[in-house]
Amino acid sequence: MRKFILSCMIYLIWTLPVFAQKNLTSTNVLPVITQLNELLQEALENNPHIKAAEQQWRAISQQATQVSSFADPIFTYTHWLSSVETRVGPMQNGFTLSQRFPFFGKLRFQGDMARQDNEVAEQAYLATRRDVIYKVKYGYFDLYWIDQSLLILDEYQRLLQSFQQVAARKYATGIGIQANILKARVEITSIERRRLNFMKLREGAAARLNALLGRSENESVGVINTMDTTLYTGSESELLQKAVTARQEINASKAFIRKAELGIRLAKRNYWPDITISAAYTTIPSGRTTATDNGKDAWSIQAGINLPIWFGKRKAAVREAKASRKASRMSYENLKNEVLAEIRDLYARLKASEQTVKLYRNNLIPDSERALQSALSSYQTGNLDFLTLLDSERMLLQFRLAYVKELANYRQQTAGLERAVGNESPLSSVENN
Repeated sequence: MRKFILSCMIYLIWTLPVFAQKNLTSTNVLPVITQLNELLQEALENNPHIKAAEQQWRAISQQATQVSSFADPIFTYTHWLSSVETRVGPMQNGFTLSQRFPFFGKLRFQGDMARQDNEVAEQAYLATRRDVIYKVKYGYFDLYWIDQSLLILDEYQRLLQSFQQVAARKYATGIGIQANILKARVEITSIERRRLNFMKLREGAAARLNALLGRSENESVGVINTMDTTLYTGSESELLQKAVTARQEINASKAFIRKAELGIRLAKRNYWPDITISAAYTTIPSGRTTATDNGKDAWSIQAGINLPIWFGKRKAAVREAKASRKASRMSYENLKNEVLAEIRDLYARLKASEQTVKLYRNNLIPDSERALQSALSSYQTGNLDFLTLLDSERMLLQFRLAYVKELANYRQQTAGLERAVGNESPLSSVENN
């Protein structure tokens, strides 16, 4: 009996370290899920929030052409009910076509301002893509932690069931005690309770991931059994420098500043008048005159300008534009400070999580495995009871569960740092975990 138990425990020691890399189809009917990159592509293609942001960007991109074009010409028709006599005959019908020409530069500035709005909309679209990518990664790593925890618990539960059977045989032969059977049974029930809790967590995580992918909320999400286990080795200063040029909200804030500067130039151009040019054609039927050009139709050309004499409102417009520029600059500085503070905070969290991962991997788990091996040897010689041996294995179980949780947490922190910098792709400076 002791040899059987010893064989089971040795199997557990050698197999638990690689549980996180195994396929879960042996313990779960769900299909193996696609890779993370495939999920990200699916989200980019089907996520409704991304589609809405893209259409909003496309709508705003059409504004520059509209505001930088001339206003529609005005066609006027006049019919005199009481004829106006001229030297060559009575005036009958008048046709006038007029076009307003804003002062040089006004339309260009309006178009440039609209193009800055388009830049803001584009950055909002890119920020939406970035946020959806982050949420998909976060949900993926959540499911990884849950699925790997279920795998570890399943294997541990099967081992406990074998222990219970051995304890029952030993008790039946008078060698063991009933307490060992009860302890194994209680431990099995406890594991089943934890499995149920993980399954409930999985339902919520799968529903959130389905929403991001544009799927039905009840669609099955397969088991996740792979995760990138690399560690980021880049410096904090590299991330801070990259964020100033890559973060979408910062780029949008820069566009607001440029728009405000163009607004100042446009407000100053409004001191200058616009020009309106008109061409008129008047029909004159033959009258009773003896003039040689009797009944000849008349043509005329007119030019007019508006008189920007109300300087008070134009000065106010310039002051408004300058205040808007100052506000945009202050918003930019505030946003940049917030982004840099966010990166510093996430970087510190990432490094703390990295140290925890290494602590589990290099110290806690190996030490627990050695302690379990020592307990096995003592149990084999009869110097250790079954319950103490079970406690040693439970400690190793807790460390392995905590390890996969911290691995997932580390990848979530990395994804958060990628989002804070403004990246859609993973951070490039890594080392093997």
